[in-house]
Amino acid sequence: MTDFGIDFRSSDDFSQMRDRVAAARAHTRVNAERYVQLRRTADATREEAQELRAQAAVLQERLRESVMVYAAALRRTSVPPERAVVLVKSALIESDPYPDKHNRQVVEDAVRWAVDAYYAA
Repeated sequence: MTDFGIDFRSSDDFSQMRDRVAAARAHTRVNAERYVQLRRTADATREEAQELRAQAAVLQERLRESVMVYAAALRRTSVPPERAVVLVKSALIESDPYPDKHNRQVVEDAVRWAVDAYYAA
């Protein structure tokens, strides 16, 4: 008898232990496969997110530039500042029919850029 209560001299106990070891090995293998696949997916998702952030930064800069050009043009055509803000907001709101927190943040940023550009013109 051992500390595990199994008499390895008995073929039935040894067979049961061998089956438990095989089951534990199989379970370990399945969990390892799942874990490795999840890590691969997480790494790919992280890389994809980094690429998306870089693309978003480029598009944000393009948007900032276009808003500034638009605001300056409105100022040169004697559009009052309040109306310029409304026009800029309108253009942005039309760009996304489903406003959410992201859209609101873009509108807030664009209004700030427009006001800065309007008074700089």
